[in-house]
Amino acid sequence: MEHIPAIHAAKVGMRYPAVVRQVNDWGLVLDLDLTNLAPGRSPRLRALLMFERTPAPEVARSRESFSRIDVVLIEADRESGPVTASLPADPAWLAWNSGTVRDLARRIRETGETVLLPVLADALEEAGCRDAALLEHCRRPLEGPSWVVDLLATQEL
Repeated sequence: MEHIPAIHAAKVGMRYPAVVRQVNDWGLVLDLDLTNLAPGRSPRLRALLMFERTPAPEVARSRESFSRIDVVLIEADRESGPVTASLPADPAWLAWNSGTVRDLARRIRETGETVLLPVLADALEEAGCRDAALLEHCRRPLEGPSWVVDLLATQEL
Protein backbone atom coordinates (compact mmCIF):
# COMPACT_ATOMS: atom_id res chain seq x y z
CA MET A 1 0.00 0.00 0.00
CA GLU A 2 1.31 3.44 -0.93
CA HIS A 3 2.21 5.75 1.95
CA ILE A 4 0.05 8.89 1.82
CA PRO A 5 1.16 11.69 4.15
CA ALA A 6 -1.31 12.79 6.82
CA ILE A 7 -1.01 16.43 5.70
CA HIS A 8 -3.30 15.60 2.77
CA ALA A 9 -6.11 14.72 5.18
CA ALA A 10 -5.56 17.65 7.54
CA LYS A 11 -8.13 20.43 7.40
CA VAL A 12 -7.63 24.00 8.60
CA GLY A 13 -10.19 24.88 11.27
CA MET A 14 -10.67 21.32 12.45
CA ARG A 15 -10.05 20.33 16.06
CA TYR A 16 -7.48 17.58 16.66
CA PRO A 17 -6.23 15.71 19.71
CA ALA A 18 -2.50 16.15 20.11
CA VAL A 19 0.40 15.10 22.30
CA VAL A 20 2.98 17.66 23.39
CA ARG A 21 6.35 16.36 22.20
CA GLN A 22 8.50 19.31 23.20
CA VAL A 23 8.11 22.50 25.24
CA ASN A 24 10.20 25.49 24.11
CA ASP A 25 10.47 29.16 25.08
CA TRP A 26 8.50 30.12 21.95
CA GLY A 27 5.87 27.36 21.95
CA LEU A 28 5.05 23.68 21.72
CA VAL A 29 5.96 20.96 19.25
CA LEU A 30 2.93 18.69 18.86
CA ASP A 31 1.98 15.41 17.25
CA LEU A 32 -1.59 15.68 15.97
CA ASP A 33 -3.50 12.39 15.98
CA LEU A 34 -5.28 11.84 12.66
CA THR A 35 -5.98 8.14 13.21
CA ASN A 36 -9.77 8.46 12.88
CA LEU A 37 -9.55 10.97 10.03
CA ALA A 38 -6.98 9.35 7.78
CA PRO A 39 -7.24 5.55 7.77
CA GLY A 40 -4.46 4.04 5.72
CA ARG A 41 -2.32 7.14 6.05
CA SER A 42 0.39 8.12 8.43
CA PRO A 43 -1.72 8.74 11.55
CA ARG A 44 0.45 11.51 13.06
CA LEU A 45 1.21 15.00 11.88
CA ARG A 46 3.84 17.27 13.46
CA ALA A 47 2.61 20.80 14.24
CA LEU A 48 3.83 23.91 16.02
CA LEU A 49 1.84 25.95 18.53
CA MET A 50 3.44 29.35 19.12
CA PHE A 51 2.56 31.07 22.39
CA GLU A 52 2.10 34.46 20.71
CA ARG A 53 -0.34 32.93 18.20
CA THR A 54 -2.93 31.29 20.41
CA PRO A 55 -5.74 32.33 22.72
CA ALA A 56 -4.96 31.73 26.41
CA PRO A 57 -1.19 31.40 25.96
CA GLU A 58 -0.83 30.80 29.70
CA VAL A 59 -2.77 27.55 29.27
CA ALA A 60 -0.43 26.45 26.47
CA ARG A 61 2.65 27.46 28.52
CA SER A 62 1.48 25.26 31.40
CA ARG A 63 1.55 22.08 29.29
CA GLU A 64 4.25 19.50 29.90
CA SER A 65 5.87 17.05 27.52
CA PHE A 66 3.69 14.04 26.71
CA SER A 67 0.53 15.74 27.96
CA ARG A 68 -2.57 15.66 25.77
CA ILE A 69 -4.18 18.79 24.38
CA ASP A 70 -6.91 19.64 21.86
CA VAL A 71 -5.87 22.12 19.18
CA VAL A 72 -7.23 23.69 16.01
CA LEU A 73 -5.19 23.65 12.82
CA ILE A 74 -4.78 27.26 11.61
CA GLU A 75 -2.19 26.87 8.84
CA ALA A 76 -1.13 23.92 6.71
CA ASP A 77 1.17 24.36 3.73
CA ARG A 78 0.80 21.09 1.86
CA GLU A 79 4.06 21.58 -0.03
CA SER A 80 6.71 22.01 2.64
CA GLY A 81 5.70 24.76 5.02
CA PRO A 82 4.92 24.43 8.67
CA VAL A 83 1.72 23.10 10.12
CA THR A 84 0.58 25.58 12.75
CA ALA A 85 -1.97 24.92 15.48
CA SER A 86 -3.68 27.02 18.13
CA LEU A 87 -5.72 26.38 21.20
CA PRO A 88 -9.39 26.57 20.19
CA ALA A 89 -11.28 29.83 20.40
CA ASP A 90 -14.19 29.85 22.83
CA PRO A 91 -17.23 28.57 20.87
CA ALA A 92 -19.37 31.18 22.65
CA TRP A 93 -17.37 33.91 20.88
CA LEU A 94 -18.11 32.33 17.51
CA ALA A 95 -21.82 31.86 18.24
CA TRP A 96 -22.39 35.30 19.83
CA ASN A 97 -25.00 37.54 18.20
CA SER A 98 -25.90 35.02 15.47
CA GLY A 99 -22.27 34.46 14.48
CA THR A 100 -21.13 38.10 14.19
CA VAL A 101 -17.53 37.34 15.21
CA ARG A 102 -17.21 34.47 12.73
CA ASP A 103 -18.85 36.46 9.92
CA LEU A 104 -16.58 39.44 10.52
CA ALA A 105 -13.47 37.23 10.63
CA ARG A 106 -14.51 35.54 7.39
CA ARG A 107 -15.01 38.90 5.70
CA ILE A 108 -11.55 40.08 6.78
CA ARG A 109 -10.00 36.80 5.63
CA GLU A 110 -11.73 36.85 2.24
CA THR A 111 -11.27 40.55 1.43
CA GLY A 112 -8.08 41.43 3.28
CA GLU A 113 -9.84 44.39 4.95
CA THR A 114 -7.55 44.51 7.98
CA VAL A 115 -9.01 47.93 8.84
CA LEU A 116 -11.90 45.90 10.31
CA LEU A 117 -9.67 44.23 12.92
CA PRO A 118 -10.52 46.81 15.63
CA VAL A 119 -14.21 46.16 14.95
CA LEU A 120 -13.49 42.45 15.38
CA ALA A 121 -11.80 43.23 18.71
CA ASP A 122 -14.89 45.12 19.87
CA ALA A 123 -17.14 42.24 18.80
CA LEU A 124 -14.92 39.76 20.65
CA GLU A 125 -15.15 41.86 23.82
CA GLU A 126 -18.93 42.02 23.50
CA ALA A 127 -18.91 38.22 23.06
CA GLY A 128 -17.09 37.82 26.38
CA CYS A 129 -13.45 37.58 25.29
CA ARG A 130 -11.09 38.75 28.05
CA ASP A 131 -7.85 37.60 26.41
CA ALA A 132 -5.80 40.82 26.47
CA ALA A 133 -3.12 39.64 24.02
CA LEU A 134 -5.70 38.46 21.48
CA LEU A 135 -7.63 41.73 21.70
CA GLU A 136 -4.42 43.79 21.44
CA HIS A 137 -3.43 41.83 18.33
CA CYS A 138 -6.70 42.90 16.71
CA ARG A 139 -6.32 46.54 17.74
CA ARG A 140 -2.87 47.23 16.33
CA PRO A 141 -2.22 47.95 12.62
CA LEU A 142 -1.48 44.79 10.71
CA GLU A 143 -0.28 44.04 7.22
CA GLY A 144 -0.94 40.57 5.87
CA PRO A 145 -2.68 37.56 7.40
CA SER A 146 -3.74 37.36 11.03
CA TRP A 147 -3.70 34.16 13.06
CA VAL A 148 -6.73 35.44 15.01
CA VAL A 149 -8.70 35.93 11.80
CA ASP A 150 -7.64 32.52 10.50
CA LEU A 151 -8.70 30.83 13.74
CA LEU A 152 -12.06 32.62 14.08
CA ALA A 153 -12.93 32.33 10.39
CA THR A 154 -12.19 28.62 10.05
CA GLN A 155 -12.67 26.92 13.43
CA GLU A 156 -15.46 24.39 13.31
CA LEU A 157 -18.00 24.61 16.12
